[in-house]
Amino acid sequence: MTLRFNLRGSRLLLTAAIFFVCGLAAAPDAVAQKIPKETDREKKSASVRQQRRKQVRQTAPPAAKSADTVVSDKFTDLGDSFRAQQKWKAAEAAYKEAVKVWSRNAEAVLELGYLYLTWGKMDEAQKTYGQLRSINGSYASELLADINRAKSNVNH
Repeated sequence: MTLRFNLRGSRLLLTAAIFFVCGLAAAPDAVAQKIPKETDREKKSASVRQQRRKQVRQTAPPAAKSADTVVSDKFTDLGDSFRAQQKWKAAEAAYKEAVKVWSRNAEAVLELGYLYLTWGKMDEAQKTYGQLRSINGSYASELLADINRAKSNVNH
């Protein structure tokens, strides 16, 4: 059985998903969010991760990217944008969609893990670490270090 990639259908799906995610972001009262604000340290590390991601994308040859990776990267960027606006649920939806489109998107999985850390959802962050470990070991160790740091801060 051969699957064919339908670019026109994928664009339609991407457009529909973006409208869905934006709809979540535009209706903050629809989804109650009692989430702590990011600390300065978290904001700084998020911007460092975004800069690193831009450098990696610039050095990768365009022909090496498939349509799925490009769409997944767009969702990751959308999640970053929502996160910067503190639209947490929309950011989570965008990161999850990025992983759904391309399951090996280490940046999206990493950002999802950090989002769970911001929310204090240690179990979810730990599950995300497990998923990330099979994709990118260095990102996984970075996330695990911050999970352990957050756990030690809770215990003290």
